[in-house]
Amino acid sequence: MRARLQGFTLVELIVVIVLLAIVGTFSFAYLGFGARIFVDTVERDQLVTQSRFSVERLSREVRASLPRSQRVNVTDNQRCLEFVPLLASSSYVQAPRPGPTASADFIGITPVVDTNVTLLDQYLFVYASNLPQIYGTSTRRKQIDDLQADTPEVGLTTFTYSDTPAFFPTESPARRYFIGALPVSWCVQGAPPNQTLVRYSNYGFFTEQPTLAALQASGTGEVMASQLANALNNPDEYPFRVFDATLQRNNLVQFDFRFARADGEPLIIQHEVHVPNVP
Repeated sequence: MRARLQGFTLVELIVVIVLLAIVGTFSFAYLGFGARIFVDTVERDQLVTQSRFSVERLSREVRASLPRSQRVNVTDNQRCLEFVPLLASSSYVQAPRPGPTASADFIGITPVVDTNVTLLDQYLFVYASNLPQIYGTSTRRKQIDDLQADTPEVGLTTFTYSDTPAFFPTESPARRYFIGALPVSWCVQGAPPNQTLVRYSNYGFFTEQPTLAALQASGTGEVMASQLANALNNPDEYPFRVFDATLQRNNLVQFDFRFARADGEPLIIQHEVHVPNVP
């Protein structure tokens, strides 16, 4: 007697294939949804991380800058914030003044500075209380040519410079001096939503605040953040604002950064920094 062969019919195979296709479609859709959630989370985390880094770095630099040196250019849509980094400060015991002491040495209490900071060739400020006195051709800013620690006695430093006139026209009310470096500028450049936040340095002092184009031509730029989307034609979205010190408060600097992801999801960061004003 011949054995009966066992197998599947064509209809059964088609049904199985259709069922497997349906299960596979839903499985891959589920895995794809999970992958999109992962990518979305990573992108958000990257955006928050870079925004937090840039705001924290800028806040620290502004807070430690020369009092009253912060400025923005209204004609350039306030896209750049400029200030003078502060390296050291202390009190002086002798400063050359107009008259018989015009050629006297400048002697100050030795400031406390980090070991990796050099004060040679940096800038000495005494009672530079407005922007022209800080950035212009001012008798209140001198470039340090040499300094002798523990001279004329321990704890004091004698600073020498070749700027003329050698004297400072006005005493500081607190007999305080500051030592600053070359100015730096933080700028929002490009077109939204692909703007970058760039830090420019090594371009020197200018009486008028340099525009972004001038900084790009003469400064050294470092990208500090990307994915900004500030509408620079809208005054409400200007990146930087500076408010001068008053009797009620210190200098105030405000940041307004509009970050955005590729899908248009916004991240708005508004922050303010108070700069101590000690003349």
